[in-house]
Amino acid sequence: MLKYYSLLCLALLVSVAAASSTDQKKAIINLRQLQQGATRPPKTPPPTAAATRPPKTPPPIPVATRPPKTPAPTEAVPETPSPTIAGPQSIAQIVCSNNDFFTLCSYLEITGLYGKLNSSGTSTLFAPTNDAFEKLANVVDLTDDEIMGLLMYHVAPNILTYNNLMMIAPGVVETMVPALPIVVSTGADGDVLLNGNVKITTPDIEASNGIIQVIDQVIIPPINPPTRPAPVTPEPTLMGKSSKHSSKSSKYSSMSNMSYKV
Repeated sequence: MLKYYSLLCLALLVSVAAASSTDQKKAIINLRQLQQGATRPPKTPPPTAAATRPPKTPPPIPVATRPPKTPAPTEAVPETPSPTIAGPQSIAQIVCSNNDFFTLCSYLEITGLYGKLNSSGTSTLFAPTNDAFEKLANVVDLTDDEIMGLLMYHVAPNILTYNNLMMIAPGVVETMVPALPIVVSTGADGDVLLNGNVKITTPDIEASNGIIQVIDQVIIPPINPPTRPAPVTPEPTLMGKSSKHSSKSSKYSSMSNMSYKV
């Protein structure tokens, strides 16, 4: 019986020892595994299918489109008419707007010829400059009527260009003074001369009612007052013949009183 218990105890000890030995082996195995795990790099898990796919692009958010703005109606701006260019000036206007013709303009206004040369028509004005009037020493002594006649002698009733005057020479040009024309000729240099010595310095200034020829002197009418004939003692004749001679003598006497101050 004692032997039996001894064997049982021994078996228990062996089983305990065996159990302890098994646990020790497991502990050793676990320790080795821990040591190996510390030296090996951790395993990278295989990539998942989600990692290889590109990220999903979110669908575009629809933007609300606005209708184009209709511009507000603007008030029509009234058009400003472009300034119109005034037509050519009249002969009188051209003369009186130029300081070189101050004296001539003054005489046109004094005599009333300004209105004639400012109205419609076709005239030629031979226009003396201020210097030209200064050459006429006693012009201040002329009466208004004499100045009127002098200025009328410088106006032709039709348009005469410089070329027209060249074609007329030698010849005459009618003026506003009846039966008292201007003699037109040409000088040695081929220039137009009026009454033998007056030159045209600025030709063909066009105006709305004619043309202006600027001259360097005042044109003096070529008037030579007739001289009174020597007295003749009439022979005795009939009364009718005596009256005829008396009338003739009176005619010359009146012509001798004609003069033109220059």
